[in-house]
Amino acid sequence: MIRILMVFVALLIAVLVGSLIFDDKGYVFIDFAGYVVEMNVFSMAIMTILVIVGLLLFSWLIKKLIMIISGSKNWLGNWGSRKKKRAFTNGLIALAEQNYLEARKQLASIEQEDFDGLNLLAAAEAELQLQNPAGAQENWRLATSYPKSAFAARLCLVRDHLQNQRPVKALEILDELEDKQKRQRSVLILRAQALVQAGKWQELKDRLPSWKKALGEHYEHYMQLASKGNFAEIASKEGANQLKENWHSLPKSTRRDPALQAAYVKQLIDQGMHIDAEAALGEYHKNKPHPMLLPLYKELKLSQPTTSLKQLEQWLKADDMNVELLSTLGAVAYNAKDFSLAEKALSKAIKLANRQQDILLLAKIKESQQDNQQALELYKQSLAQPNELSRTD
Repeated sequence: MIRILMVFVALLIAVLVGSLIFDDKGYVFIDFAGYVVEMNVFSMAIMTILVIVGLLLFSWLIKKLIMIISGSKNWLGNWGSRKKKRAFTNGLIALAEQNYLEARKQLASIEQEDFDGLNLLAAAEAELQLQNPAGAQENWRLATSYPKSAFAARLCLVRDHLQNQRPVKALEILDELEDKQKRQRSVLILRAQALVQAGKWQELKDRLPSWKKALGEHYEHYMQLASKGNFAEIASKEGANQLKENWHSLPKSTRRDPALQAAYVKQLIDQGMHIDAEAALGEYHKNKPHPMLLPLYKELKLSQPTTSLKQLEQWLKADDMNVELLSTLGAVAYNAKDFSLAEKALSKAIKLANRQQDILLLAKIKESQQDNQQALELYKQSLAQPNELSRTD
């Protein structure tokens, strides 16, 4: 249409220029059924152009009417598409604004539309926030039918199963993923969580070495859980002595893993084998304090923890301002009834960090010494300090 108009404009300009060049506007005489029309060439050209443009516009209107009468809905489709996109946008905005009822309303109106499943993922989140897990699960299941959102939807379903203690169903979904997806870090973490919930300790323990690089800082955590569960099974079924035999039958390279060591020592403590636990800590924890092994010293219940005290005091010579070492020394001494050493270590730790756990332990020491006034003051002081476990969580 535009091209045709441009052609006629060009013709009009040509006629105008021609009339100016030749200084002759020409003459046109038309006699039709008694009607006479007289005009110059320039006027006739303008009239012709106007007539043709009018005919083109009329033709365009006729075509549109025919399309509407014949059932074509393109013009309605364009309007409908804009409405759907607006609903999708409004739904996402409402979700971000935590207006979950409005988000549900907007996204429900486009539930059957193709937004690559993104609308369904957003609708699932809205249902989840509205305490409707069944609605969220249904939206996730629908989203798995869209290639671009299928992976994300399956991960959401896995997390939902794990949150509701359904590890078997979570593992079934994870097994259906593509090989490339199975190697992703987020998937490996979810699989590790599912294996922990399912109590499949040996399988987790066997898989973890190949996942070590991908899991990164999560590796030691899951290795300790897997080992702890595995060792607990051995101890409960075959006894503590079999546990020790099983441990010493492992390759030396395996026994160097701090996560495995921590799990083994913890199981020895749980079995009441505190002397063996101290010996294991002394053997595997020589060079410097390890965050996975150091807390286990506090659980030792020994009247003469000579090896542990010697090790802790040696480390403190190199770092006498280390609060965690002082706290651990205080706990070991307290369990050994060496209240003098415990009080000395804990008092210094409290001066450096003023932690609740150290204050409470020192209060117990004062209470055992019949120093009730000082014990009461320490208990009051502990109330003003945050609980380390709660803060960690």
